[in-house]
Amino acid sequence: MPPRTVPIHPPASALVDSLRGLGYSPETALADLVDNSIAASARQIELDVQWNDGNPVAAVFDDGRGMDHETLVSAIQLGGKGPSAERQDDDLGRFGLGLKTASLSQGQRLTVVTRREGITSTLVLDVDVVKDNGWVAEIPDQLPAHPYVDRVVAAEGGTVVLIDRMDSMSGLTGLPKESFFLRLEELRAHLGMVFHRFLNGDATRLAISLNGRPVKGWEPFQTAHPATREMPSERLRHASASFTVKPYVLPHRDRFANEAEYETAGGPGGWGARQGFYVYRGKRLLVAGSWLGLGGVRTWTRDEASRLARIMVDLPTGLDRDWRIDVRKSQARPPGALRARLTDIAGRCRQEAREVFAFRDQGPRLRGAPNTAPAVWLATQGAKGIQYRINRDHPVIVACRETGGQRSLNAVLSIIERSVPVERIWLDVSESEGAEVPELETDEIAQLSDQLCELGKALPDNMTLDQRADSLLLNLPGDLTKLRTALLRKLGGQK
Repeated sequence: MPPRTVPIHPPASALVDSLRGLGYSPETALADLVDNSIAASARQIELDVQWNDGNPVAAVFDDGRGMDHETLVSAIQLGGKGPSAERQDDDLGRFGLGLKTASLSQGQRLTVVTRREGITSTLVLDVDVVKDNGWVAEIPDQLPAHPYVDRVVAAEGGTVVLIDRMDSMSGLTGLPKESFFLRLEELRAHLGMVFHRFLNGDATRLAISLNGRPVKGWEPFQTAHPATREMPSERLRHASASFTVKPYVLPHRDRFANEAEYETAGGPGGWGARQGFYVYRGKRLLVAGSWLGLGGVRTWTRDEASRLARIMVDLPTGLDRDWRIDVRKSQARPPGALRARLTDIAGRCRQEAREVFAFRDQGPRLRGAPNTAPAVWLATQGAKGIQYRINRDHPVIVACRETGGQRSLNAVLSIIERSVPVERIWLDVSESEGAEVPELETDEIAQLSDQLCELGKALPDNMTLDQRADSLLLNLPGDLTKLRTALLRKLGGQK
């Protein structure tokens, strides 16, 4: 005899408020709506978010295939296909909740106007109506007044999502006008980061605009920069599926043309926040910089030495459950069977990034120039920990030793090595993070080039001018283009 059952239907009034509080930000909410447009094969997505005297309203338009009435009803239902349904590679849905929870997290009323094969369908999901009447959606007597709605009605297909009656649940309400539009710039940057592979053509090309201005993709790995190091990619298998992991080490600050280029490469939130793993699902970015709880006994945290390490993880949609993708599609956790392998890959990337961060990538600052100069400082692991020594085989050191005597020079170098104020340097660097290295003045360039040129007299005659300049300029901070030009001129005059 089967056990007796008791109905436990959840009260609509309580559940709708709980769903509204899942923790969406305006960024994650609108990105979830863009996912739906991509799944509908849209090529043009337009967002309109207006301050409206402190009572914001938002609208999302796409030129996708639209929905008929039955499909729209299914889309408005909580759960939809659900997380167990098999999805196409370009279907960015996950739990069947995104349209509802993302929209209602920002406002109390969601209106969807969609058109397919010349037939328009409309439904309204209103929090107050649900609380009074249960899980029902309304078919309005007339279409809402909005320019996006007019465009959909005039087309063969497409969809508009309208969100209004925004309240304290949204991060856009109650803001002064200036703060509101600054918040929109953060939203624009987030969309450019999350969908950069679509915007830049690495995935199915897509155009997104916010309030009439195009959203530009931000590519985290700076692959176009000549100083970016692309480490070997690895193909991992899990649960009968495979995916790619590719580490990158980004250029040191000195390798960027200017401060603006450096800050742009840092991305939304800055360099410190953007280090770590970048987890993609169907080429849509889920996690934008995190160490995913990896690191072995001592979990890795964001630190200065690893800020240049970024690792791409390119997941197919079939690994959602294994990677524990959350409902907002903003978090992921790797399965236990992969943690050791991912830790090993990330450990090598972090070490490489540490070397670039500590030694400014060892070499000339001119883009595309060969790395011909040896290191001035060497780091070795000894019984007492890491020790830093001046490279006795550096051409300048060798030349000075030969002309001034080995014993006295080694004594001076040892004193320098033992007296480097490491802790003070680290403290000063941390406190001055973000400060730009001052540009050399004309008289400083002349004085410094004279001093370096004097040292250059001791270098071997078989070194080229570029090699001599690289050896003399190694490890000096900042943009050395003018100094290098002046030095090459004077070194050439010595010949």
